[in-house]
Amino acid sequence: MSQSYPPFAVFPDLNCVLRLPSGTEYRGKLRQHPSNEVDGEVWYEGHLRGENKDHVTADTNLKDRFNRDGLRPAYFHPQSNAEPLRVKLNRIPKAKRTEKNADTLIGEVWNHEGLWTVVSSPSESPALHMAGTVVPSKHEVAFDGSAIRQYQPEPPARESQEQQQAAPAPRKGKAAGTSARPA
Repeated sequence: MSQSYPPFAVFPDLNCVLRLPSGTEYRGKLRQHPSNEVDGEVWYEGHLRGENKDHVTADTNLKDRFNRDGLRPAYFHPQSNAEPLRVKLNRIPKAKRTEKNADTLIGEVWNHEGLWTVVSSPSESPALHMAGTVVPSKHEVAFDGSAIRQYQPEPPARESQEQQQAAPAPRKGKAAGTSARPA
């Protein structure tokens, strides 16, 4: 996939590409469903497939274990219905919506590395239907044994920016032994 696309890209034909911060890449096709809660709204669902042979093998093992046992890791949230490589994108619940996130869709993807959160919104580009980003799930970050918690985005460093603005700029001094006047 071209690096010019965002980490999560859905094209007008609903084909999608998911590029995780770990470098793992998936492709799939989403289906659009009408919302049961709000008229005129839709949600999306689809299954992903890995692009790299090693990831395909690891994900197949994860799917086989899940199909045999039906168990999710204990650190997943209790209401989780995540299935391996199945993505579901739903609108943010009405109670939590603001003007800024009204069109935002959020979902989870579980792969052999862990549980990821996908956040997307409609794209202004005619080449993309939706675009978004992928981060480790908050449940994954809270889990000490997580293999993907290092991909958590860094919080904005407001304190250091404020300190830089408050501190006066360092003055340039003359180097020892040099003269400002020509000899």
